[in-house]
Amino acid sequence: MKKMIGMIGMAVLLSGCTNTTAENGDELLVSTASSLTEVMKKMEEEFHHVEPDIELSFNYGSSSKLRSQIEQGAPADLFLSASEKDMEQLESEQLVKAETVVPFAENRLVLASLEEFPKTADFTETVMTAEETIAIGEPDSVPVGNFTKQALDSQGLWQPLEGRLIYAKDARQVVTYIESGNAGLGIVYSSDAVISQEIKGALEVPGQENPVVYPGAVVADSENQQAALAFLDFITGPKGQAILGQYGFLPANEATP
Repeated sequence: MKKMIGMIGMAVLLSGCTNTTAENGDELLVSTASSLTEVMKKMEEEFHHVEPDIELSFNYGSSSKLRSQIEQGAPADLFLSASEKDMEQLESEQLVKAETVVPFAENRLVLASLEEFPKTADFTETVMTAEETIAIGEPDSVPVGNFTKQALDSQGLWQPLEGRLIYAKDARQVVTYIESGNAGLGIVYSSDAVISQEIKGALEVPGQENPVVYPGAVVADSENQQAALAFLDFITGPKGQAILGQYGFLPANEATP
């Protein structure tokens, strides 16, 4: 995916409008990766201080599910994805506005537990000797699961562990499995481990060649493109980036610092 615009591109896009604020009564539907659930609550609260007339509504799910919904014509104004692949597919189908595609955050995978790991804990030794089941996202349909499988494969661990894995429908369900005790361990985004009140242990997963990049874009047939750009501009701006950092996300290379 072309990591395209950042603030300069946003400014050009917004300059084509009569002003950079949205019209009164705008209602914005944001299709949002489930791993962004908690941070978006804070993002919405702070955004309303800037744009009080824009009402936000969020549709949460796995990025692949949300992409499929957009392909099928489901209403959405803005897509916030945890998967570059799903964004690239929508871009190739001209279902998002290519000039608005921008990375706004990054993430890493960690092995999570309700108990703290010893400081000398080794990932491979931990997962191979533990008797507990390990929760991961469904690898064929959920980005966090696909990233997990790639990382485990690179370490030669996928086949040895496969029989002990339980699959979740999205990133949030992986966290729920861990918090509820339905799984003794789980592989989640580092941001999820930061947010959770129950998760005490987080051990970085080896084999991650690249961080997980979160791109956002305006949906091509949105009737609220000005409002969608305003919210995306807020997310990539200083305030939005600070909020993402508070919730354990890393800054994207091309997001505004």
